[in-house]
Amino acid sequence: MEATYWHDAWNEDRTGFHQDRINKRLSEHWPTLGVASGSTVFVPLCGKSLDMLWLREQGHPILGVELSEKAVAAFFDENALAHERLVSSLGVEYRSIDDGPPIRLIAGDYFALSASDLQRVGGLYDRASLIAMNDELRLRYAEHLGRLVPGGTVGMLLVIDYDTARMQGPPFAVPATRVHALLDPAFELEEIDRHDGPERLGNLANRGLQTLTEHVFRLARRTA
Repeated sequence: MEATYWHDAWNEDRTGFHQDRINKRLSEHWPTLGVASGSTVFVPLCGKSLDMLWLREQGHPILGVELSEKAVAAFFDENALAHERLVSSLGVEYRSIDDGPPIRLIAGDYFALSASDLQRVGGLYDRASLIAMNDELRLRYAEHLGRLVPGGTVGMLLVIDYDTARMQGPPFAVPATRVHALLDPAFELEEIDRHDGPERLGNLANRGLQTLTEHVFRLARRTA
């Protein structure tokens, strides 16, 4: 999707994709992944996700990137987190200034990040990125992710799959085979959970779908 689509979605409060609770798969599976204690977790296309609060409660500093400054500001304001706003070469940055593990959210372009910006990252959490992009942009995203995250980084990827004859994204369907095609070159992948059924539809139930499949992957950046 074009950047203007997501800016407009946030500016016009068309944010049905935002979850108002911690993702159940995150709390279930994160402790089993082997992410190093205290390591910084990178959250691409982070929005104002409450999942970042949960990860912080586990002792992880957070580095997120999100196109919409409105979303980034809302994360700090709605959760009453003391913060400062700075301007950097990457865009506008919001940084926590309380006593907890630091949260640094960049309101800017994911593709402007470089490996040096993520050199302290040891964890990765992607709930929203692949399903937010059409296939052409998804390929660029995956290739850039492989360049960004350091070797040995461990994390979680969530995607959904559905009958595309019944609905077109966003959120886009990403079959497990496509996940492997996109990420196998740079990451070791293991599907650790899968759920099927109409009860997974949530707010997509009124868009013509009858069922949905949810895939949960553990991924680890190859070291060589």
